[in-house]
Amino acid sequence: MSLETIDKWFLREVMRWRCGAAIAWSVLCVPVMSALYITLANLQPLHPLTCIADTSSCILSSSFISSVTVIMIVTGCFQFYTKNTYSVLPTVSISRVSHLAQLLIPSILTHIALCTGSGLVVAWIMTCLLGDRYAGLSTQQHGSTYTVNEYHIFLVLYGGYTGLMFTVSHYIHHGNLVVFPHTQQGKFAEARCQLIPTARAALGHVLWQIKYFYLLYFLSGEIFQDFIASTLSLKYGPGPRLDSLYGLLDVGLFWQALLVGVFIQLTWTLGALLYKLYNTEGYEFPISTMFETFQNKCLVDALTCTKLPLLQALGFQDLTKLSQHSYVRRRELFSLSQPGGHPHNWNKISSVCLSVINELSDSVQEVNWKILASAPVRQNNNTEKAGVTTTHSNGETTVEGENKSTVRERIINGIKKRKVLTFFTWESTESRSKSLFVSAYVQIWAVEALAWLVKVSVTEDLFGVVQMSLSDIISAVLSLHENVEKHLKLTGGVARRGQRDTMATTETLYKHQLQTALKSSVYMIVNTFGSQLLEVGLSPDTEKKLHQFLEYRE
Repeated sequence: MSLETIDKWFLREVMRWRCGAAIAWSVLCVPVMSALYITLANLQPLHPLTCIADTSSCILSSSFISSVTVIMIVTGCFQFYTKNTYSVLPTVSISRVSHLAQLLIPSILTHIALCTGSGLVVAWIMTCLLGDRYAGLSTQQHGSTYTVNEYHIFLVLYGGYTGLMFTVSHYIHHGNLVVFPHTQQGKFAEARCQLIPTARAALGHVLWQIKYFYLLYFLSGEIFQDFIASTLSLKYGPGPRLDSLYGLLDVGLFWQALLVGVFIQLTWTLGALLYKLYNTEGYEFPISTMFETFQNKCLVDALTCTKLPLLQALGFQDLTKLSQHSYVRRRELFSLSQPGGHPHNWNKISSVCLSVINELSDSVQEVNWKILASAPVRQNNNTEKAGVTTTHSNGETTVEGENKSTVRERIINGIKKRKVLTFFTWESTESRSKSLFVSAYVQIWAVEALAWLVKVSVTEDLFGVVQMSLSDIISAVLSLHENVEKHLKLTGGVARRGQRDTMATTETLYKHQLQTALKSSVYMIVNTFGSQLLEVGLSPDTEKKLHQFLEYRE
């Protein structure tokens, strides 16, 4: 009987419950937010008693309860589908074309349709709670005359537009990126700290996007109104059309649209926040186990699980906590196998850490070479090669050589020189850097864990298992430190220009956190062993790098 893999076990036993709890809390927040929405929608500063009476009667009505129930169901279904779109490793695009092309993936198109439809449904329910002016597609004017309710159409369309913009932000601005907090706190404490910034960000996002909706409605709102009017055989009211400039200058309509947009944006953003808080919570994996069913579900299995990057990240997070705060688990890590007396636990875990460190070091070094190779080199104009002219027997003349072999390249380069096309097809050097450091949190935790384990090994490693791999640890950390320092010097200006984007901010944060972790880890090891490190069998190049730290010149 084959054992269940650790990724399948984690999805079934851990992640399912965490996602369920996050979805449940996001759904339970809907009644509170709906009551707050009704209060602000009925706000009348000059008539407070009327405002309180209208709000209380609406909240206590059966229509409010049924409407909130529907919104809770929509929110739960939306969050359940959206949970599959979050990722620890974001997609790094090399150009703007590829960045926008990811929206054409079938799964993302389905998510866009779901978000837009959910926004339409939620906005429609909100308009039903607001009263006669905004409820229903038609309004009764005189006797049996019915006219198009343009305010209802406006708010419902804006709800769908808000859902569409949420999806664009979710993928283009990497709202689906799961970022591990540098300092781990409790879920509820972190949620309480993030609630006000999340609400402020939702309000700012709605204020930014609503102006574009007003512009689109001014240009094309007539299409939707005429379609509904002709389908339902309705007429327009005597007042000005809502798709006119005067009609859009309605302060009350703007206030209601703002509230609808903030309600949708905040509800869904809060669900994303809860998902990230629950799934970045630490999990303690066993170092080793005697139970056969859990043989492949230990810490080393989590560290090597590449099928589920979230599980691998939690493994390295647990290793960092182990190295700093758990004496009992460190003692098990430094222990020898019985019988045999081999340090299997330490060998496996240290090998995984050194592997991810060396892998990133080689990748950074390769990118550094490409950046240096792509640097512009001056060339003299008189060194251009001319093509060879050949005259055939039939009198035709052709050009061979360089000109003939580069016709296609010249056409492509000519197209790329067009300013509009260059804006979309330009491949920035920054994309190379992003692809390196988007998952640098793994290397940060690996470096910090090894440094702390080396430090405590002086008093806790009774069998000297750490000292046997001390030279490999120092060489790997110093090599990565040198390559990262070179990369920062080569791309320092590019990193500063990309700070406005969420992805660039996260990548830059990881990059500098890695730089700090490498330097502090080397100094931690140097302060622990001092000049004795020169006697562990290091290569001459590594000893030269180490001297800079021993003399405190780094």
